[in-house]
Amino acid sequence: MANVLLVDDDQDLIEMNKTMLAQRGHTVLVAYSAAEALRVVQANPPDAAVLDAMMENPSAGLELARQLHGRMPKLPMIMLTGIREKMQFLAEPEETWLPVTKVLEKPVNPRVLADEVEKLLAAKEHAAGDGVHPEQIQPPRSRPQPRGPLRNPRRGQPK
Repeated sequence: MANVLLVDDDQDLIEMNKTMLAQRGHTVLVAYSAAEALRVVQANPPDAAVLDAMMENPSAGLELARQLHGRMPKLPMIMLTGIREKMQFLAEPEETWLPVTKVLEKPVNPRVLADEVEKLLAAKEHAAGDGVHPEQIQPPRSRPQPRGPLRNPRRGQPK
């Protein structure tokens, strides 16, 4: 299947998510710090990455995301954070400041995380060669067709 990089300083969280992703057939690359992640990526480029926002310092995950994006601009990344609620911090993916595909709030159920990783991998595969970033792929939206003349709700008259 795919090489998935998990980066977090919480060994229990790594083990739970590693187990779930491995059960789904993925090869899981593990790092417990941003520096270790860069070494792992050098030896084994991942197909997707899951990063903790805060590791050896409060901005380690953000800095790692930027470095990985600089090396592999099309790498889909999920940022896990526990700081959104604690600090009322609303981080959304953004090309320069937070170049990740998705932000999820901790704690994340391992099945939910595995589902999200697989969605990103499917989007990446679909977009291969298109030059389209996975988060830009939107499902087609169908618009309901009107069923007659629009009526003014106050008068009951057609507009």
